[in-house]
Amino acid sequence: MRLKLILFALLAILVATSSHAQQLPADLSSVKASQISDTQLERLVAQAKSNGLSISDVESELSRRGMPGSEVLLLKQRVEALGLSYNSAASTTDSVSTDRGPASSRKVNKPTKVFQPLFKEVEELTLFGSELFSNTNLSFEPDLRMATPPGYIIGPDDELLLNIYGLNVSQQTLRVSPEGTVTVKYAGVIAVNGLSIEAATSLIRSRLLKFYPSLSNGQTKLQLSLGNIRSIRVILIGAIERPGTYTLPSLATLFNALYVSGGPKQNGSFRRIELIRNNKVIQVADLYDFLVRGDLGSNIRLQDNDVIRIPFTSNLITMKGQLNRPGIFELLPSDKLEDAINYAGGFTSKAFRGRITGTRILDFNRSIVDVSGDSIASFIPKNGDEYIIDSVINRFTNRVMITGAIFKPGSYALEPNMTLGSLIRKAQGVKEDVFDGSAILVRTRPNLTKEYINAEIKKVLEGSDPGIALLKDDSIHIASIFDLRDSITVSINGAVRKPGVFRFEDSLSLKTLIMKAGGYADNATGMGIEISRRKRNIEVNKPESEIVDLITINDSAQLNGSATNIILKPFDIISIKESPYYKKQISIKITGEVLMPSVYTLQSREERLSSIIRRSGGLLYTADIRGAKLIRKKKELLDSTEVKRLITSVQRDTTISYKDSISLLKDTRDVAIDLDYILKHPGSADDITLEDEDELVIPRINNTVSINGEVFKPLDIMYEKGKSMRNYINDAGGVTPQGSRRRAFLIYANGSAAKIQRPLGIFRRYPKVMPGASIFVPQRPKREGFDVGKAGIFISAITALITAASLITR
Repeated sequence: MRLKLILFALLAILVATSSHAQQLPADLSSVKASQISDTQLERLVAQAKSNGLSISDVESELSRRGMPGSEVLLLKQRVEALGLSYNSAASTTDSVSTDRGPASSRKVNKPTKVFQPLFKEVEELTLFGSELFSNTNLSFEPDLRMATPPGYIIGPDDELLLNIYGLNVSQQTLRVSPEGTVTVKYAGVIAVNGLSIEAATSLIRSRLLKFYPSLSNGQTKLQLSLGNIRSIRVILIGAIERPGTYTLPSLATLFNALYVSGGPKQNGSFRRIELIRNNKVIQVADLYDFLVRGDLGSNIRLQDNDVIRIPFTSNLITMKGQLNRPGIFELLPSDKLEDAINYAGGFTSKAFRGRITGTRILDFNRSIVDVSGDSIASFIPKNGDEYIIDSVINRFTNRVMITGAIFKPGSYALEPNMTLGSLIRKAQGVKEDVFDGSAILVRTRPNLTKEYINAEIKKVLEGSDPGIALLKDDSIHIASIFDLRDSITVSINGAVRKPGVFRFEDSLSLKTLIMKAGGYADNATGMGIEISRRKRNIEVNKPESEIVDLITINDSAQLNGSATNIILKPFDIISIKESPYYKKQISIKITGEVLMPSVYTLQSREERLSSIIRRSGGLLYTADIRGAKLIRKKKELLDSTEVKRLITSVQRDTTISYKDSISLLKDTRDVAIDLDYILKHPGSADDITLEDEDELVIPRINNTVSINGEVFKPLDIMYEKGKSMRNYINDAGGVTPQGSRRRAFLIYANGSAAKIQRPLGIFRRYPKVMPGASIFVPQRPKREGFDVGKAGIFISAITALITAASLITR
């Protein structure tokens, strides 16, 4: 029982470790009990208890992962010392399992979904050849429309077609009787059972010679072919997926039978498949001949009552690493390691061919196998061997590198007596921005430590000195003059067409920078241009000391003055101001039931709704003046947090449709207006001042009322004057059990809303329903269950208050 307890604690450790975004290795042999503190152990045992995992799953998974028994024992002792207990239902479950019953009902030792996130993916190798029988695109179906094979053996139920042509013409269909005979016109009954098509043709020809004499001189010809074929029964036994007796066409071959039976099992032989006929092995098929070389020589045609036997394999090895086709391979006693590599598709381009290492299973333990490159062709593997082909070492024997202000930087082959000068010439020379002082040469010592050497390159570039002699793995960096100083920039912002940061160049003027920025914008003024320049003599101890120099430039908007010829300095920031007397047009849109709907430009920034209605020709008689609304662009868009909150609320609220939820995320919002009052009182406070991109919508008269949300039948109902909101809800079938009548609200056509009022908290007063309005009945809020923790806190607070009151009374 205590062993089960330790297994659950260990599982909790694995779960906790996986929460740190690091996967454990598939091999748990390195897990140490000493890495877990007492506090963690107590907490993790409780966590394992809450997971409710079965003990059998834990035991099988930990043993499969190779958990050391010594570490389990140490952890067990610590649990006993701490006095931890585990009394969950899972701990009392009987973990003893039996192997009785069908194989499909037994538990397979595979990682469950609980364990899969904890471990790294393990590369699963398959038996070479097993994919041949799992590929649905490769069926090995016999070709029933092929020409009659000359060696085909005739049997009962076959249908033969006899054609005589030439001087004599005759055609006859012959069906082979159960006794193996056919009845031929003139010739009578002829026994053909067990004969090949070729032999049967000769027999029938000899019996018909006296009736067709011209058969002897070739003026009349005889042809015997196969019509409908018979079925044969074939027995498959041994280490096969679905052993049994199969009925196949008589043209079926060995591979057809293997395919319909599912092929060999994982422990079945692919290389010693026996075809037994009349109690004798007439063929031993090797599927590797077909898989490796495409040889179908062993795919012979079957006969009735043939037996196919697949023995269990006795020599399987595993090949991993740098191979074109890693996997598990079956070898014959005469196969060498070189043959196994050929079965695996040969080495990849990165494979190390000088030595192959592996492991071998002995009687009680394992041993290391070390095969040199010249012994691969003669080395004989044994059953259970596992070989790993490693990749070549990522080191070069003749590499030198050069980078920096060079035309062709990169790696080059080290040549005998190569110097720094010859390498520079090989890299097509240095660039114009080269720093002609010294280069940095990094040299790797024999113990792999680095050595930095300053290489003077001025004389090398002049040709008077060949430079330092280079060694293997030398790395040279030739500096640029731009590498040895900060990246110098200037920036310009404000009323220019392409504001941004630009690279500073000597003699860069303000006019040149403005032109690089695309010139002045349309609303720019050349007056009051500010240049913010860094100071290098700041009085740090003086309060409110200036940290920049501000230079003001006045120029014309046509950029034709001389003031902008001022030369800029590194890191200057230029601000181009907008003209205070220049404003772009403000446009609004009016749609719907007006005489001339269109886009209008405001005459002033204070133009109001009543003015734009008048300019549009006024309202039509079909206009719903109460439903008019103004759509205004939002000043600020929702941030991502607000968007997530809105989407969550939409998903939980059934009164909001998908279309409505999308509108929550739009960059516009409706402004409720009372257009009837505005037109009667132009210039009043309700006569809203318009803004850029506003849209005034005048809808057509709508005499319906829409009821949505938690009602039994959401629908649109014709408006009836004086009808209450409650009656409209009843017309929609009433409120569902999930709906809340008292939270129902009404949205008018102009976008304003109203809810049910409760004067004095007793009576309900429903808002007045108008044409085009929409009624929404929301869901009842979900009530949370009884929270024991909150109740405990509340009781503790009440107890503290009672105690305090008692002390005060005393």
